[in-house]
Amino acid sequence: MIMQRRVMVSAAVVALLAVSSCAAPTPQLDAEEKAAIQTLIERAIDRRNHQVVVGFSSTTEEISQDFVPDAVERTELEYGKLRQRRDALAPQNVFLTASASEITLKELTATKSGARVELSEQTHLEHSPISGVQGPDEGYVYGQKVDLAKTEDGWKIISIAPLNPVKPFPTTVIDPSTF
Repeated sequence: MIMQRRVMVSAAVVALLAVSSCAAPTPQLDAEEKAAIQTLIERAIDRRNHQVVVGFSSTTEEISQDFVPDAVERTELEYGKLRQRRDALAPQNVFLTASASEITLKELTATKSGARVELSEQTHLEHSPISGVQGPDEGYVYGQKVDLAKTEDGWKIISIAPLNPVKPFPTTVIDPSTF
């Protein structure tokens, strides 16, 4: 009796392993899709970082180009907080006049419904002169993870979050726990 149960359990395990090994393979991304994902993420990070630059603001339509509908409102809130941060420095005559970012994809994993990217962002922020003296520029390197969805309009961002949340956050990053 016990031997029969072991044989039946063993047969069930073998059958389950056989079925799971026949499952659809993890999707692979071709070079064109990888390039599209990199371009999308670079544009979204540049847009986020530009929120701290004097005179820059993004519209809902611009944000919708890069983010899934469920993420647009949260992204608008984040951008608003960045502009508040920028505006709070204005009375002290501290202004950021430019931002430039480069990203390096560290890991890109395709899933059945989208993709996950781990990346390193290197950002340079330029300050305006204060009382005729050029202030020091600011720069940082920051690890992030990005979840993406494949939509009928192409790739869209679901979320961007720190890889290893460490406070204080860089100038152009709002603490994700505030949302």
